[in-house]
Amino acid sequence: MDSGVNPIEMSKEVLAAISHTYELASYSTSELRSLFNDWLEEIERLVVTFVNKRNKVDPDKIASHFKLKCNSVTFILSKLAREGKITMQATGNATSRIKLLRKK
Repeated sequence: MDSGVNPIEMSKEVLAAISHTYELASYSTSELRSLFNDWLEEIERLVVTFVNKRNKVDPDKIASHFKLKCNSVTFILSKLAREGKITMQATGNATSRIKLLRKK
């Protein structure tokens, strides 16, 4: 049964895609990573300030305020908690609340 797929051509396409991926990765070296890290540090600082002003806040409110997706906010909050900048607590109704541990 001929599926019309040429394995040699498919292999060439896969190798070309891998090469392209490595090429793109080489563009995102120090400068782009540095810019991303600068942005992330600024967002983290703003989130800590936001939480500090409110003492407790829902992650959904943080996401809405900063126009980020909940997954992004979860990443940021987890990082801040690991660094000891905030604590995260679950309330009785299982919705997450964020409480500031200490200022940066």
